Amino acid sequence: MARKKITSLLGDDPVYSKQFGDKPKQAKPAPVPEPIQDAKPPSAPTTDPKSVAEKQAPTPEPVAKPASTAAKTKPERKPTPKPKAPKKPATRAVHVRAAPKKDHGPGLDALEAAGLPASDVVRLAGKRAIDNFELKPKYVAPDEADRLPSNMSFRTMKTLDAQVLDKLRDQADPLRLRSDAAVIQGQLEPVFWSELTRLIKELRKQYS
Repeated sequence: MARKKITSLLGDDPVYSKQFGDKPKQAKPAPVPEPIQDAKPPSAPTTDPKSVAEKQAPTPEPVAKPASTAAKTKPERKPTPKPKAPKKPATRAVHVRAAPKKDHGPGLDALEAAGLPASDVVRLAGKRAIDNFELKPKYVAPDEADRLPSNMSFRTMKTLDAQVLDKLRDQADPLRLRSDAAVIQGQLEPVFWSELTRLIKELRKQYS
């Protein structure tokens, strides 16, 4: 015959406990659930927008203040105009000629015999005469002196003041029939004769 299984009692039975004189234990009140509060995200710390801007903005480099322009700026100086060069007078090239006088003949012959060609002596005297010649605006008529043949004449080109030449032509050749060389002949020949006389004396001392 099977045995009946005794049911195990769990917990406190007030009726059963009363039979044995035990005081029923008071049941502990069930804990009241606390109200669940909606979880709020932690609030971000408040910051001053000015302080944030100051932290984020880069610190500007100190800019050097320009010095007072009124004190340092010098007044602009206008360029000094260059003095205009005086206009050069108009010039005209003239074929000049001068013939030795017959009085120069003996001296030239003596130098020729000493080995100095007469033509070279005449040319050197003419060069000196041209270097020292200054044309003047007053006409001088040629001297009526006896001259050596034209093949002994000195010839060259000389640039002279055109205005002075025109004045001389107005005085001596108003119809413009003569050459410029003929107009200045009276001024040039005396200078040439003087230089030739001086040169002949100088050379005869050296080659005598």
